[in-house]
Amino acid sequence: MQDLALFSIASERNRWLAARSAAISTNIANADTPGFRARDVAPFESAMDAAALRPNRTVTGHISPDGPADRNFDLLPRAENAGKHSGNTVNLEMELMQLGDVRSQHSMVGGIVSAFHRMLLQSAKG
Repeated sequence: MQDLALFSIASERNRWLAARSAAISTNIANADTPGFRARDVAPFESAMDAAALRPNRTVTGHISPDGPADRNFDLLPRAENAGKHSGNTVNLEMELMQLGDVRSQHSMVGGIVSAFHRMLLQSAKG
């Protein structure tokens, strides 16, 4: 059976959300570090665009593996924070709001996958 695109996209989205959560957690952990610059991962859409440009690997020996499991998401500096006298650009309130957003997006992806899985099971039962 061929892989369904929805499950691949959901898996990639969850990987992106995990990378974003790690970046936000790093920002929070370094909130008092002088000179620390807050960072975030590149938008998910740009990660998907980059993945769309890669050739499909139909036979293992054809091209070197650099598919979704081997790819890391780019960390970008945040420009919207004014910063503090110490040079630190972490805004704790914003980081906590973004962490909550990541949590809700993660739940949404899980709900979509669960609903699609139930639909597949129902169609298989007839």
